[in-house]
Amino acid sequence: MVVIEVVVVVVVVVVVVIVVVVVVVAVGGGGGGGRVSVEKPGRFMLGVALVVLTFLTGSGAVKTTILEPIRSTGDEVGLIFIPGAYIDGDQYNQTARAIQEASELRIWVALTGHYFNSLVDNIQIRYAVEDAIEELQKAGMVSKNFVGVGHAFGGYFLQVQSKHFAHLKALVLLGSTLSRDIELEDFPIPVLTLAAELDGVTKITRVVEEYDKLTNNLTSSLKGLYRNPVILIEGANHAQFASGDVRSAIQSRDLPANITLDQAHALIGQHVNTFLTVTFSTEDSQVDEALRDLAEAFLRSVKKFQPFLDVKKLDTDGKESMWTILAQEYFAGVYADRVAVYNAILHNIHYSLVEPGIEVQGDDLIVGTISQVHHEDKYDNVGLQALMESPREISMKLMSRDAFWKILHGQNDSKPRTEPNTCESLNRLALYLALAASSPDARDRYSTSGRPIIFEDDMMPWVNFLWGVSPLQMWEDKDGLHVRSVAMVTQRYHYCKVLPAYRAMEWVNVDALRPDPARG
Repeated sequence: MVVIEVVVVVVVVVVVVIVVVVVVVAVGGGGGGGRVSVEKPGRFMLGVALVVLTFLTGSGAVKTTILEPIRSTGDEVGLIFIPGAYIDGDQYNQTARAIQEASELRIWVALTGHYFNSLVDNIQIRYAVEDAIEELQKAGMVSKNFVGVGHAFGGYFLQVQSKHFAHLKALVLLGSTLSRDIELEDFPIPVLTLAAELDGVTKITRVVEEYDKLTNNLTSSLKGLYRNPVILIEGANHAQFASGDVRSAIQSRDLPANITLDQAHALIGQHVNTFLTVTFSTEDSQVDEALRDLAEAFLRSVKKFQPFLDVKKLDTDGKESMWTILAQEYFAGVYADRVAVYNAILHNIHYSLVEPGIEVQGDDLIVGTISQVHHEDKYDNVGLQALMESPREISMKLMSRDAFWKILHGQNDSKPRTEPNTCESLNRLALYLALAASSPDARDRYSTSGRPIIFEDDMMPWVNFLWGVSPLQMWEDKDGLHVRSVAMVTQRYHYCKVLPAYRAMEWVNVDALRPDPARG
């Protein structure tokens, strides 16, 4: 193992020149007209010191640890690790060793670390990758097969800056993803997205978006399955992509793992090796075996990813909300077999102006419902990701059961307050749908160690107008997730602000398991 501290002399010289110029100008070295008065020299010098410190301890002092191959033969590949937030580069030593041990390739490793404030940024990563390549070559690596391996925050900056790294032939993202607006098939180099089922930082619900991109492209070509695979490690969490202690900021968001660190590293090694073999090996027999292994790993992952995608599309497919259709059928009760429901998703003022309706066709009723889906703002930066990948709420405009009774029986003497349905009952139905779609292991985790969803009574504004501006109420504490719907009920209509089915599934599978309810 060779440890090299990279000192970027040019940067130091530039910083010194900048500091000298700033000081000269500040103290009056340019004549009276250009003189800058420094009223608080202490603060000024502190600012200068911080600039120098940022450069010297940031890009100028990134450390690279080289791990030499454990194989004497095989195609050469160089892995350049970019760490996650607050994780030191050497904490990926065991992960890298697991990849080497799983592979017949001759794998070199460069572990980059000692980033300023233990955080990768756009400036430091460019120096880190360039210097890692240089040190790998100095250590004896001959081939040009360099692969960027980024964990979480490191993966984000690695893919953002990849356009500057002409030498990189592929990326491996550990607990990280490409930006939301980038299609996997459009990325210029192969990418492995390796996710952990119990990752509380880069949630499985975020990775499902990448899985959706991949499967959409597979309809036209299977090439993406091997070039840009999205694979899930069951039972692993975010911290297990590395080893050793992690900062409390990560621990508070991460979930308890169901497998040991050694088991997680072995699985990481297997999946990364399979991807590297498919991408770089010149041995046909190795490639054929790796292709089979990659396909099998993907099919196992499908069983986990697809239910999330199904429930996500239950809330909305962009045009209609099947969740709203199910809610209306549920509200129809005994009349459900005579009701055909359709739905339209509207936005803003259009939603506020349109009402649901019923049309009689023979013995059947055609019911039109209206929905509005409210989403959280979403970010690509791991440090700024939304607390919820799922929608925040779904506003549903439904027909009341009274309306069905009146049409089918010709009269209705009941009052709106006698409506047997509640929006709370729909929230309970959302949880039922989420549990039904979740894996047996996930249901077991939720029932034994998860915080429950607590269903509060509906809130009914005293003026119907207030329903439109009153959001679904959700708050989290040590007891669980409290949910209170906002309802508006008349003899004809039943309007609800309800829990999205996908939010219930995200809670069951991720957020309910988080040890610290105060952090997301």
